[in-house]
Amino acid sequence: MTSRLPLRFVSLALVLTALSASAQQQVLDPAAVRHRLYSPQQHLELSLAVGLPAREYLTAHYNLNAALAYNFVESFALEARAGYALSRQTGLARSISESFLAREDKRITDELADMWQMGAHGVVGARWAPIYGKLSLLADTTAHFQAYLWAGGGLASLRRQSIIQCGQVIDRDQGVCDNRTDVADRSSATESYWRVETRAAPVVSGAVGLRFFLGPRHALRLELRDWIFADRYRVNVVREDWEAGRESGEPAPNPGFTHLVQFDLGYTFLF
Repeated sequence: MTSRLPLRFVSLALVLTALSASAQQQVLDPAAVRHRLYSPQQHLELSLAVGLPAREYLTAHYNLNAALAYNFVESFALEARAGYALSRQTGLARSISESFLAREDKRITDELADMWQMGAHGVVGARWAPIYGKLSLLADTTAHFQAYLWAGGGLASLRRQSIIQCGQVIDRDQGVCDNRTDVADRSSATESYWRVETRAAPVVSGAVGLRFFLGPRHALRLELRDWIFADRYRVNVVREDWEAGRESGEPAPNPGFTHLVQFDLGYTFLF
């Protein structure tokens, strides 16, 4: 009996294989196994996107972008993006600035890193989409998508408002460095006296994303995007010197890079 077991297992395996092949032939829809239902090759496309911060520390950015791209082949395109970031300091940054003025142990200190806020920006990059796939959403509904990588660079306008250097202290105990009419209400201020710097700087951007085709001309884009630029701030700032109108401190020797990581939701129209 033992010697017959291998033969029985082989026979059973052959039967199951035949039944499986027969079932697949009956249930597979030819449309579901096409190579590509939607092809962007040699199409110009226009995209609009909104970027939300993936994390907030000292600044928060809400990006509005428009992009124009040309698909040379199905998996490769060049894209130009331009936009503007609505940025602000977070509650943590404001709390640090208000508590700093009253601290006697912070008369000589360093500025904080990652305080630059991005404004207008423009980049040009390449998009490589090696993966084309399909997701079965319902019994008769299949979502076609491309997975892609994006990399490029360009220029951005940057603005930095210090939370250390106040040019006109209104109330040191309360940490007030603006012209607010109510000490307890910072929204009543129309002018801030914290030091402000502006500059234009190179920016590099990279993204990983998916775009789901809604039809031959329409697609929905989901991205995780990183905006990278060189940081710059001062160290060894003497509070009394700055408040007296004298320049103080020196540039940080190794400031590193700032990363603005965002989730992007966008729409694409293919011409």
